Amino acid sequence: MATISKRVSQISGKITWRVRIRRTGYPEVSKSFTRKTDAQRWADQAASNLFNEHSEIALSSKNHLLKDVFRSYEPEILQRLKDPYTRLKHLNFWEKELGNTPLRSINANLIRAIRNKLRLRVSDSTTNRYIASLSAALTFAERELEWIDKNPALKLKKLKEPPGRTRFLSSEERARLLKASKSLTKYPEMNVIIILAITTGMRRGEILKLRWVDCDLSSKRLIVRDTKNGETRSVPLVGLSLDALANWSKVRPIIPNSLIFPAHPSASHSQIFHLDHAWRLIKKDADLEDFRFHDLRHTAASYLAMSGAGLREIGDILGHKSISMTMRYSHLTDDFKYKAISRMVNTIFGD
Repeated sequence: MATISKRVSQISGKITWRVRIRRTGYPEVSKSFTRKTDAQRWADQAASNLFNEHSEIALSSKNHLLKDVFRSYEPEILQRLKDPYTRLKHLNFWEKELGNTPLRSINANLIRAIRNKLRLRVSDSTTNRYIASLSAALTFAERELEWIDKNPALKLKKLKEPPGRTRFLSSEERARLLKASKSLTKYPEMNVIIILAITTGMRRGEILKLRWVDCDLSSKRLIVRDTKNGETRSVPLVGLSLDALANWSKVRPIIPNSLIFPAHPSASHSQIFHLDHAWRLIKKDADLEDFRFHDLRHTAASYLAMSGAGLREIGDILGHKSISMTMRYSHLTDDFKYKAISRMVNTIFGD
């Protein structure tokens, strides 16, 4: 009736013990613990007093806190996502704000009040992402855990967002960023990661999930398997990026199925490196304002456009599923469109 399973988060490395109680005619009840002894004690209690109307087991679905949802959500759902790090950051925020709040007390008005405070710190677009992360966890609590009847976050209308930004590095900013990343000797992988982001346009999650088996230095390419749109693509390695990975391969042992950038400094080869802290240090040292890690992807796309690449080429390199995602860079190709038309007019009609 009671089963205990060990779960290890690939994101944080945290170990939890999950107890699941099943009985015909009753909804499944589950609870996660940080210690196996606590999990066993709770399971024993369930076995001796199963679903007595006055027992903790019977009342648990009514007494769960929001943080209890997160304890189950992280090992089961979060680590399956393409890029779970931003989602984890959002959930940490909600746990600080509402973690000890009973699920039955969380409603749309309470979430809206927290959202209004959040809007004073971040943009409306980012605020929407925070709400979306909370909503995903609450949907998990509703549909899989059966701890709530309805997800209250779904009642909130999304805030209006501005058009997608195209912030990219100037030549001076790029020089400062590369210098700052090279100077941060505590996190030597950051220089390689930033070079890859600028020269290939890969997403953060795609870079951090790369394994040595995906890297072929002899054929000068990377294979990106776990992409946002679910399609595998090949990424060329040229010049700076090829040299950076070749040098990194001399520092890190090449174990085929191990991560190229495992957690720092001596974690297992399957635990992913967390770059947020190192990125903040580098950005501060480089004196970059209004710049996010994802803007390195915009930088790569913008540099491609300014170097004469067409929109379809840019979309293929970045792994865009729709041309509409690439259209934000169309204005950067205007000079090359003008030159192309000028060549045609001069050739056909003369000077």
